[in-house]
This record gives sequence, structure tokens and C-alpha cells, in this order.
Amino acid sequence: MLCPVCHSDSPRRSRRSGAKDYIVGLTRLRPWRCRICETRFYAWAAPIGYVGYVHCGMCGNLDVTRISSEHGMGMLSWVYRLLRAPAYRCAPCRNRFFSFRVYRRIVATPEPLQPRPQSHPIAQ
Repeated sequence: MLCPVCHSDSPRRSRRSGAKDYIVGLTRLRPWRCRICETRFYAWAAPIGYVGYVHCGMCGNLDVTRISSEHGMGMLSWVYRLLRAPAYRCAPCRNRFFSFRVYRRIVATPEPLQPRPQSHPIAQ
């Protein structure tokens, strides 16, 4: 997740405040706030290209781990166990959930951004 203003990789989930946040939430967009520039914006938890893969619904983390389905995860967990849905856990937010999506371990690489070369050199 990148901030649309300062392009830092440190946004966090923001609390919903007001009717607008709940109405926008019907489209699965969530409020986020950048820790660097304090800009508040809306985005999906996971990028569009990775929606088909297992990801945390709360924070959008794609690096989740498989856990035993015997851990209590709500009142309907018996239904997911009956359907043999795999259980996952998100380490940063400690969310445990079931998902039928495809599991693929996707981890961000800590690679620094390279400056883009100019396509049109400035004449001096």
C-alpha cells in the first residue's frame, strides 16, 4: 500500500467516522491514513491484481500463515470446518480467518526505488 500523496509505504487503517465512511465502505473501500504526511484516503485492502489470492481482510497483508482450523474463530467456524476451508493468520494484526482463495506466499521485497531516467533531456 502506497500513500497517493507522498508515496510512502507506511499507511495504516483509519477509523471510520461519519455516514460517508460507512456508505463508501459498501464498495469494500476502507479509510487509510499515511503516517508520514497524515493524508486520509480510501483504498481496498489488497491491490486489484492480488484480490484472488489469500489476504487479510483487515490490513491487506498478503504474507499470511496457515494455522490449524481448530482454533476458535467465531460462531460459524464449524461451517468452515465442515467445508474444509483452510484457516490463516495475519501476523501484524493477529487476525485469524478462513478463506477459499488461492494461497500464494507474496512478500514485498525491500528494494529501494531507482530514479527514472528522463525521456527528454533538458537543453542547456
